[in-house]
Amino acid sequence: MKIKNLEVSLLCAFLLTALIALPAYAQMGPGGNSGMGNSGAGGNSGAGTGYGMAQGYGFAQYDGRFNGFGSMTFEEAADTFGIPVEDAISDLELPEDLDTQLTILEIEEQYGVSGQEIASYMVMNMQQLNTTLNPRGRLLMRQEAIQAMRAGRGNGMYFMRQGSFAYGNFTTFSFDESGAIEDFAVSGNLLFDSVDVSDFEYLDEQVTETTAFYQGADSQILIQDSPMGIFQVRAFADKTVTYNLAEGVTASLEENISSELENAVPIKITSDNFEGYLLFFRNPLAEDPDVDINGTEAEISDDKITVKLVEDSVAMFRASPMQPSLMQTGYRYSNNYTYMNQVFNREIATGRFGAEMALRAGSDYAPVTNYAPVGLKIRERDQDRIVLDVESELPDGRVVYINVDNETINLTNPDRLRLRYDGTVIEEAGSIDELFAGGSNPLCYRQYENGTASIAVYIPQFSEHEIIIDLEPEGEEGSEDLEAQDEEDLETGESAAQDEEGETESSPAFELGFAVTGLAVAYGLRHRK
Repeated sequence: MKIKNLEVSLLCAFLLTALIALPAYAQMGPGGNSGMGNSGAGGNSGAGTGYGMAQGYGFAQYDGRFNGFGSMTFEEAADTFGIPVEDAISDLELPEDLDTQLTILEIEEQYGVSGQEIASYMVMNMQQLNTTLNPRGRLLMRQEAIQAMRAGRGNGMYFMRQGSFAYGNFTTFSFDESGAIEDFAVSGNLLFDSVDVSDFEYLDEQVTETTAFYQGADSQILIQDSPMGIFQVRAFADKTVTYNLAEGVTASLEENISSELENAVPIKITSDNFEGYLLFFRNPLAEDPDVDINGTEAEISDDKITVKLVEDSVAMFRASPMQPSLMQTGYRYSNNYTYMNQVFNREIATGRFGAEMALRAGSDYAPVTNYAPVGLKIRERDQDRIVLDVESELPDGRVVYINVDNETINLTNPDRLRLRYDGTVIEEAGSIDELFAGGSNPLCYRQYENGTASIAVYIPQFSEHEIIIDLEPEGEEGSEDLEAQDEEDLETGESAAQDEEGETESSPAFELGFAVTGLAVAYGLRHRK
């Protein structure tokens, strides 16, 4: 009888396993490779035959010209999408003497450049557009193309460039030297068809890791690939900035977010399940920190926002942090999360916000945005443990904000998340407003939303401070051991692990980005005179 029961149990286990495996198997392409489906990023980027080619490498659903793409000659493909053959050969690192009558599949076989990569390149650089494609469709194609190009390189925050386009995991756009940013999108939401800066007078640009920086004679454009989708226009002379809204995007004055500016009320920008704000504030790195920028004005008219910036003022778009669109669709913000970001935007506008940072486990880079002369950088980063250095010469306190995902810190049990300021556990505030009320003691506030943690810390006075974010160990004995170890680390200054090669490397994007920001401001100030 026991043997029969064992046989029945084994049979049930086998049937359960089969039921679980069948749906996954149904999605697999030939040879067990996952089909592209709607994402375009998971297709077979090696061989061009089979499912990927039959589906136009994931792009035929948007543009029928990708049907039979693998059998096109290279010349025919370039002509079809309006890309000069010489440029395509150079950009794809193919031989200069390439026989352009070879088909895409033949090129793949002979030179190892996959049909998927060539198709993605065509998507990101096509000049001959399909007239039936709307801007949203073009954006989706480009996102899927960049995901395919990223395959095997990780999905962290950084920009990849193709021609005039810069593609991040969160932020995508193209730049024109006339001072126009086109097709600006955050988390899969196309927000601005174009943003034009008057009399830009292009001088230089740097696109590195998470930061894209464009220098004009008396203005600057800075865009970051981060969940906040930061997009700043900094003026060192009077400028007019025109934001042309994309289809389906709405803009409205946000009267409940106070501002020190009479005619530049923050503007709320929404698109389906997405929201962000256009804010106006004083350049925190201006020569005169008390400069009056009250002449700044903003006006909404139909599908356009017109902003008149005065010297040393900044217009900035900031999104309420979201995951990339290909990872999440139909997400809605909770009321508490919405309110927290409203407070952040209010305090950015009034100058009481210090800096913010985003960390994602898939990225070696952590973009930092400074709203005051506050240094924020990573000193140590391990699994489930982050040590941050904060420093400033400001006489009064500021709030810093850190947004982390569930892979950087295990948020399965949020109660285990521990925050310490100079070795002491930080007192928790009951609301986000308490952090901006001032006071002589450090405070923290945190929320958990869509697999991320939002952590805000009020620093009452500056010099140099340490913030540790980690997990409370399970069990009292482990907790005591870790507290003892932390005290020892504080007494000795730095742990022995920091002496190992690479441990003291913190956040390349911050160190480069902050240096670029400071130099760029000085550069812009010099040119305005």
